[in-house]
Amino acid sequence: MKLISLLALLSLLATNAQAGDTLRLKATGPVKTESLQAFQLASANAGSGLFVVQWKSAISENEKAQLRAQGLKLIAYVPDDAFLVRGDVSSVSSLSFVNAVVPFGAALKVEPELTQAGIFGFGNQAEVSIQLAPGANLKEVMGLLSHSFHAGNGLITGGSDVGGLWKLAERSDVLWIERYLPFRSSSLSANDMGVSADLGGLAAQTGYESGTKILNVDAMHSQGINGQGQIVAVADTGLDSGNTATLIADFQGQVKKGIAIGLGGKSWGDPMMHGTHVSGSVLGNGRSSNGLIRGAAFGAQLVMEGMWSDIMNNIMPPAIPKLFDAAYAEGARIHSNSWGAPGSNGRYDNWAVLADTWLFDHPDFLALFAAGNEGADLSKDGVIDQGTVSSPGTSKNVLTVGASKNYQLEGGIQRTMKELRGGADKWGVEPIASSKLSEDQRGMAAFSSRGPTADGRLKPEIVAPGTNIVSARDRHPKADPASMSWGIYDDNYVFMGGTSMATPVAAGAMALVRQYLVKRAGTENVSAALMKATVSNFAEDLFPGQFGERAAGQEQPTRRPNNHEGWGRVNLASLMNSPKNQLVQDNTGLATGQEKVLSYAHPGGALRVTLAYTDAPGTASAQKTLVNDLDLSVVDASGRTYFPNGRADKDSTNNMEQVDVLGAAAGNFQVKVRGGHVPQGKNGAQPYALVISSAP
Repeated sequence: MKLISLLALLSLLATNAQAGDTLRLKATGPVKTESLQAFQLASANAGSGLFVVQWKSAISENEKAQLRAQGLKLIAYVPDDAFLVRGDVSSVSSLSFVNAVVPFGAALKVEPELTQAGIFGFGNQAEVSIQLAPGANLKEVMGLLSHSFHAGNGLITGGSDVGGLWKLAERSDVLWIERYLPFRSSSLSANDMGVSADLGGLAAQTGYESGTKILNVDAMHSQGINGQGQIVAVADTGLDSGNTATLIADFQGQVKKGIAIGLGGKSWGDPMMHGTHVSGSVLGNGRSSNGLIRGAAFGAQLVMEGMWSDIMNNIMPPAIPKLFDAAYAEGARIHSNSWGAPGSNGRYDNWAVLADTWLFDHPDFLALFAAGNEGADLSKDGVIDQGTVSSPGTSKNVLTVGASKNYQLEGGIQRTMKELRGGADKWGVEPIASSKLSEDQRGMAAFSSRGPTADGRLKPEIVAPGTNIVSARDRHPKADPASMSWGIYDDNYVFMGGTSMATPVAAGAMALVRQYLVKRAGTENVSAALMKATVSNFAEDLFPGQFGERAAGQEQPTRRPNNHEGWGRVNLASLMNSPKNQLVQDNTGLATGQEKVLSYAHPGGALRVTLAYTDAPGTASAQKTLVNDLDLSVVDASGRTYFPNGRADKDSTNNMEQVDVLGAAAGNFQVKVRGGHVPQGKNGAQPYALVISSAP
C-alpha cells in the first residue's frame, strides 16, 4: 500500500503550470518542479541514485557537456527542459543554468495502472516490463523475477509480486516499470469474426484481389518501378515451408534469407499462415495466378524473420534490436511488422522507446507497424472511438498503418458489421451496423484502431486496404487455411483481413517509393524521414469517407490529417503524376533557434508541404513524447502564414507536420523550418526531410 499512498500524495501536486517550471511525468501528470522536488527530498524512499536535472531555459550542448564533465550519465530527456541523469549530483545545483535537481524516486518509476489498485487485480503476480539504465546488473535484476526474458537494450519482461515490484522500483538501475501486454498478430481469423465454412472464392476476377490496385501501383509499374534492388524484411510467423527449395511458386527467387527468431525455433517456416500471407502482399510475384495476385514490390527481395515459437505457441515478445539488426545486416531498409500489443490504448511504452532508440541510430531504416484491430463504437454514436492504437505502433519514428477498405463484393467475408462476432456491441449503431467489410473503397475498416496516442500525437500516419485481401496460401503441414483465413480463394491463395494485411500492402508500396527516391535523388542513402514525408505528402484524403458528412459527425471527422486515416490512403499515382515537386533531405539538420527558408514558385492549385524527422527517443516515464521540436510554416505572397496539421499555431506534439493549402493562388511561397527546441540532436542538430508539391 506504500507505493499507492505515495502516488496519491503526488497527485495532489499536479498542476497546469506553464513550461519552464514543470515536469510532465506519467506518475504525477504535469507537476510544479519545486513541489515535486520538496516532496521527493522529504520522502524516505525517494533516493534511488537517479535524478532529474531541469534547466532554467532551453538546453544547450555546452551545458550538457558540463554535466558530463562532472561524471554524470545523461540517460533520457524529460519534459520540460530536463534530463534524467545518474551519478553524483552534489555540486550540480550550483551550475548557473540549473533550475532544480529532483530525486527520481520509486514512486515516479511505476506506471499508474500498476499502482492504483491495478496490481492487486492481477492475483499474486503481475506480468511487467522493466527498462534498466545503461550499465545495469541485468543478471541480478532478472534473478529477482519469477521468470524473465531480455528483449534487448536492458528491457526485461517477467513476473513480480507486489513486494518485489516495490523493491525493483527502488533500485538505481531501474528506470521504468509497466504492465506487460502480450503481443499478437494484427489479423482477424474467421473465428474472431464469428464465421466459418460458408466462405468461398470469387465468381469472377476483378483485379482488386491483392488490394494494390486501390493504391494505383500501376503508375509506378508502368515506369519500370517494381521494387527491383530493394530488400524488405518481414518479421512474422514465418514463410511457407521455411525451405527455399520447396517454397510455393510465388516466392521462388524472392527470398534473400530466412532467419529463425522464435524461442526454440530452428525453422523460419510458417505454421500459422499469417507470415506467408503478409509476405505475398509485400512482394509475391504472382506466378500462381498469371500475375493477377501479386505484391506491389514484386521485383524486391525478402528477408523473412520467423518469430513463431512452438514453445510459447505464439510470436516471441519482440527483441526489437535483434530483429532490426538482423534485417539491416542483410541490406533491408524497409521492415514490415503486422503485430502489436492489443490494449495498449495509445501508450508510449518501453517497446515504443526501444523502437525509437534503434531507429534514431539508423535513420535510413523504415519500420512499418500495424495500428491494431481494436476499433469499435463502444460509445454508440455511430463513429469509431479513438485512442486504441497498439504499441509499438505508438512509437514516433515508425510508420503506423491503419486499414481502409478493399473493394471486393464477392468472396471472403461479405456480412454486415452487426452480424459479425460481437458486432452488435462493437458496431451495432448505424451507419456502421449495416456496412460491410469491402463494399466501398472510400471507407475505413471499422475494426482498424484509431489514434491519437496517449500524449496526443496523430496516429496512424497512413492507411491501406486491409479487408478481404487475397494473398499467398501457406503449405506448411500445421497450417489450417479454413480456420486461419477469411476464406479459401483457390489452391494457391486465401482471403485474410486486419491491419496485419494493410501493413504489408503499404510496405510493398514503400519499397516502390524508396526505389523512386533512389532514382530521383541519385543516392542509396534515402532516409526513413524522406520516405515518410513522401508517402504522406502524396496520400489521398478520404474525407468525409463512405458515409458522407452527417449531423452526428462522419467517418473522417475532418480533412486530413486526423486520427482515423492519418495523412490519408497511399496513392502512388499522385506521386508519379505530380507536375512539380521538391525533395529535401537535410542530414545536418537544425539546432535550437536555427531556421531554413526555401522559396517555392507555386503554379497555382493545391500546395502541399510535408516535414518529417526521426526524433530522439522519449522516455516511457514521461507524459509527453516529443523530444526535438522542429516547426513548419508556409508564407504566401500576401504575407499570410499557414501552420501545419490544421492548427492555428505551431505543432509541438508531432514529428510529422503538413501544410495543405487547397486552391492556392500562383505565386512565390516561403517554406520555413525552424529548430524550435532541440535538446537531444545529433551533434546538436535535428536532421529532417521536406517534400513540397503542387497539384492542379
